[in-house]
Amino acid sequence: MPTFAAADLEQLASQLLQGAGTPPELAAIVADHLIEANLAGHDSHGVLRVLQYVDFIQNGHIKPAGKARVVERFTAGAVIDGSHGLGQVIGREATLLAIEIARECGMGGVTVRNCHHTGRIGTYTLMIAEAGMIGMCFVNSGGGAQAVLPFGGMKRRLSTNPISISAPQADGPPLVVDMSTTVAPEGKVRAKYQAGKPAPDGWLVDSEGRPTNDASLLYADPPGALVPLGGSVGYKGYCLALMIDILAGVLTGAGGCAPDRAYPGDGLFVMAIDIARFQPLADFSQRVRDLAEYMHATPTMPGVDRVLVPGEIELQRKAALLESGLYVEDGTWNMLLVLCEKFGVTPPAEK
Repeated sequence: MPTFAAADLEQLASQLLQGAGTPPELAAIVADHLIEANLAGHDSHGVLRVLQYVDFIQNGHIKPAGKARVVERFTAGAVIDGSHGLGQVIGREATLLAIEIARECGMGGVTVRNCHHTGRIGTYTLMIAEAGMIGMCFVNSGGGAQAVLPFGGMKRRLSTNPISISAPQADGPPLVVDMSTTVAPEGKVRAKYQAGKPAPDGWLVDSEGRPTNDASLLYADPPGALVPLGGSVGYKGYCLALMIDILAGVLTGAGGCAPDRAYPGDGLFVMAIDIARFQPLADFSQRVRDLAEYMHATPTMPGVDRVLVPGEIELQRKAALLESGLYVEDGTWNMLLVLCEKFGVTPPAEK
């Protein structure tokens, strides 16, 4: 598998998006978001998504110059129409607005409709935490991209409906939870499929509801499905996904899951909470730090070196990958090379 310096891969992603018609300043936002996802170890939301985005730009689903349009602004929130733009651009604008409103009102909630795939939503809550606030973010696919079984069901009814929550801590990076409500997000299955690798146990079932490791079956006809988080208690992941569909789909106007809903498009609900309105930020951040250290001090199970808190493993991966470089699966790289030839982009040299 070819390996590249993160900066070179980011430049490639930006150039390919520009080749498809994205304005340079917006392509840079998306490329930065994608490579940060790769550096965090979330390849499912990394550079492989360029292939999908270029395809959707070319077939008219994405308007690459689309920006956030504020439909309504009220005391503690706002409604945004994403103008069918790139989700990372719209998500960033919505997050900045949520922070602005929270500074004014103590809390800021922003709903988004009519935007494309918003990427790794931990990016948005991390922005909020770095502003000294608590961040929350919920996403659905606008009622489309239904790839998940409801607990006990045999037909796909939900998308992976991720959730992210973040909080600042004193003398350390923010704590950030960023997870799908399925055992694995669709993008991780996509990465396995493009690499020609099997999916791990417990991720998927085939069209008959039988457990499978064949990642291609998620995209077959009839398709397999992702299973909700929780295994034998998967009703917990299912219920969480359903409520996120209400917050990110129904409330935003993007649409909840229903028959014949068409992807692409995300519904996004992002909230910022200004901690300083409730208690001094320094006190809060220190208490979060104390809580994290209490977790770190936990005696560990055999084979476990240290108990981690949310967000730590991503930072460890980033440090390592900045040193070693980012690898791209052969199947994904070959498809990126096709785009390079199409748009006249020179591929970067391997690290």
